[in-house]
Amino acid sequence: MVHSAEAETSSFPELLRFKRVQAGLTQRTLADLSTISPRTIRALESGRANARIQTLRLLADALRLEGLPRELFVKAGLGSQRQGPIGVDPCLTVPSSVNALLGREVEVRAMVGALESDHRRMISISGLPGVGKSRVAAEVAARLSSRRGWPVLWIGAGTAALDGHGTAFGSLLKSLRLFVESGAEDVSTVCRLIGRHEVLLVLDGLADARSPVGVEELLAYCPGIRVVSASRAPWHVAGVQGTVISPLATPGADGDATSPLDELTCVPSVRLLLDRLSEVRPGFALGRGDAGAVARLCRRLDGLPVALEAAAARFRVLSLRQLADTPAPDLLDLPTPTRSAGVPETVGGLIRSGFEHLDVAHRAILQELVRFDRALTVSEAADALHRPLHQVVDELSTLMGRGLVRASHEEAETRLHLPNLLRAALTRQ
Repeated sequence: MVHSAEAETSSFPELLRFKRVQAGLTQRTLADLSTISPRTIRALESGRANARIQTLRLLADALRLEGLPRELFVKAGLGSQRQGPIGVDPCLTVPSSVNALLGREVEVRAMVGALESDHRRMISISGLPGVGKSRVAAEVAARLSSRRGWPVLWIGAGTAALDGHGTAFGSLLKSLRLFVESGAEDVSTVCRLIGRHEVLLVLDGLADARSPVGVEELLAYCPGIRVVSASRAPWHVAGVQGTVISPLATPGADGDATSPLDELTCVPSVRLLLDRLSEVRPGFALGRGDAGAVARLCRRLDGLPVALEAAAARFRVLSLRQLADTPAPDLLDLPTPTRSAGVPETVGGLIRSGFEHLDVAHRAILQELVRFDRALTVSEAADALHRPLHQVVDELSTLMGRGLVRASHEEAETRLHLPNLLRAALTRQ
């Protein structure tokens, strides 16, 4: 019987991605095992290329597929040719990544299902800076484009160069960017260009810098459009589904010394950290002696992907135990991986940026919570702030939507937790 998740794949690009992730391989690792270039792997997973029979056999060998799964895999690859509407490669504008997306399968599948079924036509992804919102949005876009052939209109960093292609798609992308960013284009012009085509619009980071206009009009007048917004704060539009992306799950504090290594390495934050550590020191394998340090480091960094990547870069010089014992202020000073041209940020700078854009009332809540070493209940937080409970509840909801406060529901009580990195940044001020 075919695995239930595998049975849901309706195209070769998605099947290849599913098989790779299921095998625990990055695109780079699969390329090494199959002797196929990473560029070709990326093109196959995004649907930009069709695989030859020899390529499919090499991939099947690298993925260790045998029997019926191998036969179905090769058959899917040979039948994968398709063409999307508007005469364009559906995945043309989706940012690609050579790394597997770890620990997000539940959220991604829920968002894909909601948009694909028309249960929701807009999803707002929010969360802490560096938690991977854009990466999740890219995965959602790639899967929907792969499954349905929808062209992806990605409005955000890194897509401006596509405006000048002179095609109908390039004109649409340019007009849409002008419309969403500044309202410079008339809504009727954009609606006429989109018409009744089924397309996916991704707004990456726009709501952080401005208030994008016109999306409600696009949803109203273009029945085939779906929208995904990725920003630090959720975007409130009628009918939108809000999804807060939490940091990756971390190991429990009690099992460091006794948990089997294979259980520890299945924890998403640990998987990400080990993958990045192996990039710094090829051939690195986690041993029992370093298991506690890895678990402790993942917890101290809250499972925040950008912080884990920043810490892994220091593995060239420091041991895992030294990294795990690094004082909190030094963890905040870790430079983040450079994502684009400009001045590199630090982990602390990213965390503080999520705090600095808050108003006085929301800052006051965070500054009050950080005074306590334990997690407060909502009632305790209201008493400490000398504020009405209903008012504090509304403000906490805003902070949770940004990922700045996490709630744990314990029987009849809800307890409020601050990320370790945020606590360290607020204490440092």
